[in-house]
Amino acid sequence: MSGGLEVASDRLLALMKKGVTVEQVARVTRAFTDAGVMVHAYLMYGFPTETEQETIDSLERVRQLFAAGCVQSAFWHRFAATTHSPIGQRPDLFGITLRRTKAVTFAENEVGFSDPTGVDHDRLGVGLRKALYNYMHGLGLDVDVRRWFDDGSKRKVPAARVPGDLVERALRG
Repeated sequence: MSGGLEVASDRLLALMKKGVTVEQVARVTRAFTDAGVMVHAYLMYGFPTETEQETIDSLERVRQLFAAGCVQSAFWHRFAATTHSPIGQRPDLFGITLRRTKAVTFAENEVGFSDPTGVDHDRLGVGLRKALYNYMHGLGLDVDVRRWFDDGSKRKVPAARVPGDLVERALRG
């Protein structure tokens, strides 16, 4: 089963009006797994107003989903704003400004935008992909998620602020 969890952040899920929480996703994906159905999650990063802390916390939640056997496969996509999406229609509701560069005569599949957070999502994307590759092979599920963002620079990555047993508790209750 493939599904768009999109972001592993309750704040961003609410902003997107997805109608679910990460804890609900944990219970549903675990039920699929328990029924013998492999679960693949589509994830995105770089959603408007997503902070570096939220990205780190999202990876921690995804790590827990893998560790608990809720998800067996996943892929991170970089968020892209499109003209006819809710974000493209009302960027002000999402705290961004669109950067339109030319007149469009047919379709505008991706629109650049200015996000006030200033987060380097491209740099974070490298770590997110490394983590998922390892998680899908059952590796690194017991290490601090900051490990995946070590790019040799002296730039500090914040520690996850998510309780280490968030998914475990969701599955119990």
